[in-house]
Amino acid sequence: MPHPTAVRIADAALEVLGTGGIHALSHARVDATAGLPSGSTSNYFRTRARLVDGAVERLRQIDTESFQARLAAGFPGSVDELIAAYVAFTDDALGPSRVRTAARFVIFAQGVVEPTLLEQLNADRRLLSEWTAAALVSLGVRQATEVAPLLLAGIEGLLQHHLSGFTPGPAEPDVRRLITALTNSRA
Repeated sequence: MPHPTAVRIADAALEVLGTGGIHALSHARVDATAGLPSGSTSNYFRTRARLVDGAVERLRQIDTESFQARLAAGFPGSVDELIAAYVAFTDDALGPSRVRTAARFVIFAQGVVEPTLLEQLNADRRLLSEWTAAALVSLGVRQATEVAPLLLAGIEGLLQHHLSGFTPGPAEPDVRRLITALTNSRA
């Protein structure tokens, strides 16, 4: 999706998904959200399904850039640094990237009935799980490959609880408790 207008449209689709859900997604609504003339979205994404695919592709692009930055920074040198990395991630997901986080959950929920939507998102989950497992191994955590997906599931659950208002306040204490509990059995 290299064309700047396609990126703008995909970002607007994520905005619509994250603020209105899957049923709010329409070409006209995305045109309006992107500030583009009527019909622009359908010029790039002919069908609603292709528009959702474009939003998923855009999430993948954003995730890849974020993941590459994480890789460049190297592995955390301690459990406290791992906690800090995930606190920064959750703070961003619940703050500046809140709408995009909500859009991701909308797409995951829709993926229950349209499994092809999940292919790219689950590929990103696997990359993050592999990075987390490698970080846990470097910290001496036992069964790191089993712990990593549990840690990610816990983080996703925390995000859902905070997004939905079920758990008020900052996520940092919950992230700290989760990672501490999962990493307390070191090799």
